[in-house]
Parts: sequence; C-alpha cells; structure tokens
Amino acid sequence: MSRNWLTRAGVALLATTAAVGVSAAPAQAASTGYVYVGAPIEPGDPVNVVFKAGSGKRNAVVVTRSGRTVTIDDRVTVRAGKGCKPVKRDKTKVRCTVKAEIGSVNVSLGSGNDKVTNRSNLSLLATGGSGSDALIGGSGQDYLFGGTGADRLHGLAGNDYLYGETGADLLVGGTGNDNLTGGRGNDREYGEAGNDSHAQGKEEAGADADLISGGAGTDQISYYARTKPITADSDGVTGDDGRAGEGDTILSAETIIGGLGDDHLYGTGGPDTLSGLAGNDTIVGNGGDDSLQDYAGVNKLYGGDGNDVLESGSGADLLLGGAGVDTVDYRWRFEPVTVDLDDATGDDGRPGERDTVAEIENIRGSQAADVLTGNDGANKLDGGDGDDVIRGGAGDDVLLGGESDGVDQLYGEAGDDYLDGAQDGKIDALDGGDNGPAGDRCLPNSEGDKLVNCER
Repeated sequence: MSRNWLTRAGVALLATTAAVGVSAAPAQAASTGYVYVGAPIEPGDPVNVVFKAGSGKRNAVVVTRSGRTVTIDDRVTVRAGKGCKPVKRDKTKVRCTVKAEIGSVNVSLGSGNDKVTNRSNLSLLATGGSGSDALIGGSGQDYLFGGTGADRLHGLAGNDYLYGETGADLLVGGTGNDNLTGGRGNDREYGEAGNDSHAQGKEEAGADADLISGGAGTDQISYYARTKPITADSDGVTGDDGRAGEGDTILSAETIIGGLGDDHLYGTGGPDTLSGLAGNDTIVGNGGDDSLQDYAGVNKLYGGDGNDVLESGSGADLLLGGAGVDTVDYRWRFEPVTVDLDDATGDDGRPGERDTVAEIENIRGSQAADVLTGNDGANKLDGGDGDDVIRGGAGDDVLLGGESDGVDQLYGEAGDDYLDGAQDGKIDALDGGDNGPAGDRCLPNSEGDKLVNCER
C-alpha cells in the first residue's frame, strides 16, 4: 500500500467525517448497519471496506482479516452490500472478499455509545458519532475520530492519528509514532511508547484543560495555532500550562512549540527543544543540552546549564548561553551576518538586526558571506556557505570555512588553533597567527590555498 494513498484516504476522511465511505451507503442503512466494498479513490488504488452504522443502535464492531477477506462482526444486525456476503446463521456478521489490494476499513458509528475494535493489520478509518464511543486501532496506521461525547481512543500498534474532537476524551497512542489532538473539552492524552506529537489546536471556548503525557520516546506538544500568549513547561505541575486560565497540565514532553503570541516556554533538567514561532517570546532551557529556536519578534533565549544551541529569529534577540559550551546558530539565514563573542549589546546578526550574543562559545554562520569573531576562550567558528571572514581571537580555536563553495579567510590569531578552509575547489587564506607550544594546524583542502603561520 502506498504512503500517498494513505494520505489521500486520510484527507478524504477529514473532509467527510460524517460519512466515511468513498461512495454513499444505500437508504436501508438508516436503520440497519450496512457493509460494502467501496470504489478506489483513483484507478489502481486499493479498495476500501466500508461500514455505516444504522441509526438508534448500540454497535460493537470487530474487524478481522484473512488474506483478501475482511469480516465485520457487530452485536446487531448487519446487511451485506456490494462485494460482501452475509455469514450463514449469523445476521450480525458480514464477509467481504476482494480481488484488489485492501487499503483500509472505514467505519462510521451512530448515535449510541458504540465501540469498534480493529483486530487486523489494515488501516482503520473510524468516526465515533454523537455517543461516548470506544475506538480501538490495530497493528496498522489507524485514523480515529471521536466525534461528540466522552470518547476513548486507543491507537495500539502503528503510527496512528487520534482526534478526540468535542467532549472530555481519553486518547492513548500506544506503540508507534502517534499524533494526538484532543479537541474541545478537558481531554487526557497519553502518547506512551514512540515519538509522539500532541497538537493543541486553536483556542477553544469553554472548558479545555488537558492533561498531556508524551510517555517514552522523544515527544512533542504544539500550540502552533494559538494567537494568544501561552506558558508551557513539562514540569508536571497541575494546571500551569496553556493560555491564561486554560489549565493544561504537561506531564512529559521533550519538545514544546509555541504559537503566534508572546509565549513563555521552559525546559527541564534534561535535553529539550523549545520553539517560539512568532511573537516576542521568552525561552528558558534550564538544565540539559537544549535547542532553543525562534523565528519572528524580539525574543529572549536563555540556555541555562548544559551545552545549548540557540537559534535567532528575525528580530533584535537576546541570546544568552549560560553555563556549558553553547552555540549560536544562523545557518538557516540567507543574508550575511556579523557575529562576535564580545558580549556587547546589539552588535550581532544581519545589518540593522541588533542581536545580542552573550555567554556563547561557538558560532554557526549563515549561507552568505559572514564575519565571525571569537573571544579569549576556546571557540568553534563555522562559516557555512559563502565567502566568510573568521577570526578566532585568543584561545585554542577551531575555524571552519564551511563545506560548500566559498572563498574564506581564516585567522587563528593567538592560541594553538585548527584551521580548515573546506574542500570546495576555491582558494582560501589560512593564517594561524600567534601560537603556543603546540602550534597552529592548517588543513589545505584545495590546490592553491594560502597558508601563513601554520606550524602543523
């Protein structure tokens, strides 16, 4: 089964969550559950087995598979449609045997407190309807939509997509790299094993205090659609996350993504990734080797303890590394930057940007022609792309011209330095400068590189 087909199938379900099938079920499905084989989305695609619950029933649907045969077993009467046959002496069971590849089983439950269980390796696309439903996935990639009501969604194995929608829902990802979105209501989300993503979506009216636990793996919680300021950390304190008064509780997450407002994001004692997006954000890594990122606004990034990487946005940002060996990163920029490690206020970044880089040991330059300057400590200065000018200052420094095209000028200055102009076919100038007992090491990677004051 192709990944593109699954993507198209997921989009189709999102567009028509009220009727999961590719084609409409006949009129008799209004009072009795109905199963049929749907047409492929495009010629050559796998076909889907579709179940549409009858109205006013309490369903308990079980999906199984044997080869190219899918069996739908309910607790109430089920009718067989195109491509399917009823099981003799069992009016609640229908078998559908197809010649083509089976893509997914699409289940649309009714208004009761219903349940669907996927005991196959097929992808289950299920919508819960208006009751308090239980949707249980299988070993494949499942798409579960709770609908209204207090629903229970369990992805089990596979990389699943769980959407609680309206109501106080329970979402459990299980194993695999799952995506969980609670929707409106006080939801509980447990990613469990795997690298899971929890999306909080836009601001909701009324109660929306969620409990979120990423579980094992490297997990992410995102407030990317929010326009109001949010505060978020994974310290486990009850009700201190989300927008003012929202009352979210983040038990565990290694990555937190803010929204479009002026956010406050805080890391833990371990390694965290904190991304502010838009707004004038304050981001604090605390302990651990953290990655702090921001993209727009006037932001304040504090690394804290650990070896942190701080990535500046487009505004006049403060990038304060703190304890440890920290790096300021401009590698995604396309315009030249001038960055030094003198801790002076407002003299870093692109022309007129006025970043402040302080308590930083290493620099990654942009994809243009940069000017990078170290300090008296041991620095690693990487120019990246472009024709860069790099000065190490005092200390035993590592100066890198970058791996792509560029005519670089590297000046080790005082200390026993390592200079590498990169193997790009361009002629670089490498000057070791003053040195200590060990001397400077210059690595010529292109014929014609100019070496001065290089002892090794």
